[in-house]
Amino acid sequence: MSFNYLIAINKETNWTSSDVVIKVRNILSKALGEKVKVGHMGTLDPLATGVLLLGVNKATRLFDYLLLKDKEYIGTLTFGSSTDTLDSMGKVEETSNLPKLIDLKAILPQFKGNITQVPPKYSAIKINGKKAYDLAREGKAVDIQPRQVNILDINLVEYTGTEDAVESVTLDVKCSSGTYIRSLFFDIATKLGVCGHMSMLNRVALANLKLENAITIDELIKNPTSHSISPIEVLKSLMDVYEVNDEEYYDLSRGVGIKLENNNEYLAMAKDNEVKFVAKNIDGVYKSVTNLE
Repeated sequence: MSFNYLIAINKETNWTSSDVVIKVRNILSKALGEKVKVGHMGTLDPLATGVLLLGVNKATRLFDYLLLKDKEYIGTLTFGSSTDTLDSMGKVEETSNLPKLIDLKAILPQFKGNITQVPPKYSAIKINGKKAYDLAREGKAVDIQPRQVNILDINLVEYTGTEDAVESVTLDVKCSSGTYIRSLFFDIATKLGVCGHMSMLNRVALANLKLENAITIDELIKNPTSHSISPIEVLKSLMDVYEVNDEEYYDLSRGVGIKLENNNEYLAMAKDNEVKFVAKNIDGVYKSVTNLE
């Protein structure tokens, strides 16, 4: 395999996604004896743990495809207080009583399907070129527009407290890309007429990668080059894979399109079971739009 590959890291709490990128880049650069480019495929908040997918070298060019894949989270919503960041790392702004379990179970189905949510003001969303959390920290007004997201499934895993006073609830959420679990939990608490904030979040799946496929930083340090994931293994969960012949490979590498009997918008073009290009269907002709060579 080339040095263009993916790594799934099981991120620890209190680490930013950028912290992980820097750490992995240093580990791999030292192990491979050359400067390595590393980028993450979708941010995890510092509080969150779980699957953080990284691209190495030219595999970072797959960001736009992998970022749009559905995700699954296990998270805990704690009732009784709300914070400015919508999670337990923020400043408490309001307190309330606790909800009843029967009411919680009744409203959860309302959050399944296409819903509208407002992302947190403490988020990496850019407003006029500046990140929202920077504006919020400066005390400036943050106007974030609502967005449509898809909650594919949401299930109650466990709760603490009593049926008449639920202190916290752990939920299993399968959702589209772009979903803010902090906002989802805040909206659930609001619907119940109480305060609430996210106190735990673990991303357990991204694309076809599960938490058991992810490694810790310590495991990577021990075996820096033995945890690579071929891009083809993840891309095949997003699009069809087409094995090119020598002539097609030559054409694609020169920017010449190839005509195929296929209606898919994108195809992963592989040679010898290794993705070389991602090609887009333009009037029946597939042209390379992402080159991993």
